[in-house]
Amino acid sequence: MKLLLICVCLPLSMLAQNRIYFNGNIFTADPTHPYAEAVAIRGEKFAGAGNLSDMKKILPDAVLTDLHGQTVLPGFVDSHMHGISGGRGLTHPNVQDELLSIDSLYRYALSALQHPELMTGDVMVMYGLNIATWSRLDSIISLFNSGVFKTQAVALRGSDGHTGFANQVMLKRAGVDKAFIASLKGDDLKYFGHTENGEPNGFVAEDGYGKISIAFPAVHNMQAAALKTMEYANGLGITAWLDPSAGNTTKEQSENLDAYQWLQQQHKLTAHIAATIVAEADSAVTPQIDMVRKLQKKYKGQDLNILGFKIFADGVIEHPTHTASLSLPYTDTKNEGVLMFNPAKFKAFVTEADRQHLLVHVHAIGDRAVTETLNGFEAARKKNGNNILPHTITHMQIVQPSDFTRFKALHVLASLQLLWAFGDVTTIDIVQPCIAPALFKWQYPARSLLQAGVTICGASDWPVSTANPFEAIYNAETRKGPMGVLDPSQCMPRMAMLYAYTIESAKALMLEKEIGSIEAGKWADMIIVDRDVLTTDAENMKGTQVKETIFRGQTVYHRDQP
Repeated sequence: MKLLLICVCLPLSMLAQNRIYFNGNIFTADPTHPYAEAVAIRGEKFAGAGNLSDMKKILPDAVLTDLHGQTVLPGFVDSHMHGISGGRGLTHPNVQDELLSIDSLYRYALSALQHPELMTGDVMVMYGLNIATWSRLDSIISLFNSGVFKTQAVALRGSDGHTGFANQVMLKRAGVDKAFIASLKGDDLKYFGHTENGEPNGFVAEDGYGKISIAFPAVHNMQAAALKTMEYANGLGITAWLDPSAGNTTKEQSENLDAYQWLQQQHKLTAHIAATIVAEADSAVTPQIDMVRKLQKKYKGQDLNILGFKIFADGVIEHPTHTASLSLPYTDTKNEGVLMFNPAKFKAFVTEADRQHLLVHVHAIGDRAVTETLNGFEAARKKNGNNILPHTITHMQIVQPSDFTRFKALHVLASLQLLWAFGDVTTIDIVQPCIAPALFKWQYPARSLLQAGVTICGASDWPVSTANPFEAIYNAETRKGPMGVLDPSQCMPRMAMLYAYTIESAKALMLEKEIGSIEAGKWADMIIVDRDVLTTDAENMKGTQVKETIFRGQTVYHRDQP
């Protein structure tokens, strides 16, 4: 199938025209008026949605487009997507989360060496390894420290963004040796795999990968990455997202924010971007607030806005990492993971950020991390006496039933990556044997959260996994994978997921008055797809293709007919 991306090289306001689309299946995502016969676009914004005759009265001079029964949806909104980082991964060797055999992975690495343009300087950094790959760590250690890789520096990055591997050449370059391992204390030691005699074996997690990556040559082509990001997102019908790690409170400059700003200056930013800045809850909050204010001033744009902070509450569950914070010990290591903040300090951080009208978006995977995060938000709500900011918890692989109702009461949104909620190796083989049955039964409890009145926001965490909303909706609806169905009682209704990827996610970006539904006065963001996703069966819906993406009234992506 030939793909054609139509690039917008002029300000969109100069290109948009008045149009009416009619004779289609139009889902507006406006709960009070969810379906329409026609939609009218005046310039960059929707003029209305409803009957064709009414739309003609609103825009009598509009160009008419017959949809011939095609389905129209609002532009998709992703509440947790690492846009520029994902684009950067597309410019390097990347196995796209596919679970390859170790031999296949090795052959792919050898072939990547033949393409210098994909290298990170003189280091081969490979992205997107499925996290189940680490269950064969011994084979990885053997192959990537032999043959050509005896002298070639290699780093492998897990698709989860929390795990990785460096061969001996790369470890030496990064200063990770037996003496370094011996110098580590507490949780820091958990981030570096090592033998019984203290030699590093190359596996790294969390900050351990940071120790490796800081030794990479700084040769990223961020403009190329930015363009790849827009192409990828628009091709999936995504016209807005929250970038949760767009910068860091230790720096007044950010490559990712620079890339978004460059896109805007070149009139190529074809999505609304809300961003949060990675912060440390255990550090003083005032200097970090000051830094966010500086970044807000520096990077503010029509489609680029910094909302506040991202906090890591913990890591990930899967073997062999075990850095997610649980209420019960891991069955193989007998520890409870890593809670990455002091609960009292987190409460103080959130309370002050909230008082300063800065949103807090928290990575929490284990149930203890979720509970402590909610405790922090509860303290902020009590102290500040408001429920204005839509603070968000993302991921939430394990949630205790006692916490379900707290989300709605505290006005905390749930940003869920339900593409992951299905029966496969990553939810069964490398999770179930490692955690207590009482925790495993509450893995990705999406339906229970929905029934408790929680606002469910669609999210991908791309490039951890595909950002394709239709694949995520399929897994949320069926929870069916190669190893069966992961707790069918938690299957989500499709309509709830369509709302999750539109108006509900717009709330997480604090843009629900501007995007997320086809309503008069909102930005004219919408997509045309190749099948009726409102009525077709789940198996057919999964393969839905976006035919056209419209952003602020202008076509920014078009797929040729096969």
